[in-house]
Amino acid sequence: MSATKFSIRASRPCRSLTFSRGIVQPGLSLSCRAVDGANEMRTEDPKSAATIWRWEDSTDAVKTYGVFLGVLAAGTLPALQGNKLADLPYFISLAICTIYIGAHRGLNFKQRQQINLREGFLAPFAASAALGGIYLIFKYFPDLSLQGFFDIYFWLIGTIATIGAFSGPARKVGSKLKLPVWTVALPEWLGAVDDQEKPLESTELAATDLFVAAAGIALASADLAAHHGNFTLSNTIACLVAADILQLVGVSSFRVAAVLLCGLLAYDVFWVFGSPAAIGENVMLQVATSDALVGPTRLGDVAVPGLLACLALRYDASRAIDMKARGVAAATAIQEAIDSLDATATGDEIAYTTGDAAIAAYERIADLELEQRNRTMGQSDSGSTETVYQASDAVLYQRHYFIPVMVAYVLGLGIAFGANAVTGLGQPALLYLVPCTLGAVALVAATRGDLSKVWAYTDTTKALGEKIKESKK
Repeated sequence: MSATKFSIRASRPCRSLTFSRGIVQPGLSLSCRAVDGANEMRTEDPKSAATIWRWEDSTDAVKTYGVFLGVLAAGTLPALQGNKLADLPYFISLAICTIYIGAHRGLNFKQRQQINLREGFLAPFAASAALGGIYLIFKYFPDLSLQGFFDIYFWLIGTIATIGAFSGPARKVGSKLKLPVWTVALPEWLGAVDDQEKPLESTELAATDLFVAAAGIALASADLAAHHGNFTLSNTIACLVAADILQLVGVSSFRVAAVLLCGLLAYDVFWVFGSPAAIGENVMLQVATSDALVGPTRLGDVAVPGLLACLALRYDASRAIDMKARGVAAATAIQEAIDSLDATATGDEIAYTTGDAAIAAYERIADLELEQRNRTMGQSDSGSTETVYQASDAVLYQRHYFIPVMVAYVLGLGIAFGANAVTGLGQPALLYLVPCTLGAVALVAATRGDLSKVWAYTDTTKALGEKIKESKK
């Protein structure tokens, strides 16, 4: 592989079984009680944040990071560095790992910034202004150096991204090795809160956390010492930063995704193909290849299509059927029903009591899943669009949209590389990535009869800023 630098850019049971799609938040219960002859749904908050499933603590995360590190290690082999044919699979492998990690880490992450329709429409103009401004600075102030400032910035975000990426999987490994974990008290003035936004008085500090923190500082420092010239170190940080972006930022609906991606496609095409005629220079190429600013800055080819992949996974999560949660709820209800019976209960009483309890518990989960699905489409009888679920590992087996989008992403990258090889000219990657990924969503939706559902879908996760505003009202 050539040494080209890669910068990634209770009560009375409900009697009819309801088989519906959705994700249950572990520990979140839904009860049905008789109210004027009708069933009224009532949700209860989970007992603790510990019940929330986190992908980064799962075995799937450990395997994914293992593959990611394996790809980076393969890129250091001399036999591959001298083979130009290895560039494409190397780039694609790192891009897939980056999007996969960012999308799954963002599933149960509440502090996400949602891009709305207005922001999606204005994004190409904001990007053009930023690109044009950088181009003018490089052209008319060639001696102006901001590299020192950006070196500090890249070191900081590289350290944070590394710690955030590997702390969960490291804890998973540490728990199997039975490494120590300490409880640390948190001062009240810190204002720390848990995933239910309740005050957090203490937190756990694992031995692996210290190791990951040291590794994050060492990695960012090594990249800084190499002046971002070591492509393996630079690629590692670029991938982790891009994954963080995908975890923290998302689009609110497929409508917004279509507007945003199509607008950025036009932006990419204009500045690559149109700027030479309009301005006299290929502005995108001049900025991208400039040595005035070195670091993990070229993330667009991963982050932009990655936003659609993240949304596709969240759509899958909101429609997934969590049979494990239903089964656990039914089994728990049966045990509680048996414990509540007298020792003199007859066989019929035991059968009816446990059967009714199991059906009611199963239906609570099914109804909660249905309620969440309705809320994402604005069809809830409650009129609320607030999230009432957290994703579970059920989504890992029901990724009907996410996987096709990822396959389409690989196809788009392959076409872009092919066009570059044939023409010998730099290509606007979004010209190929956007039609492929948006087309994959439309094709799958049409095949499954979900076009209207996909178009109506809105991610119900609220950004942290919105919650803060509401709390001040």
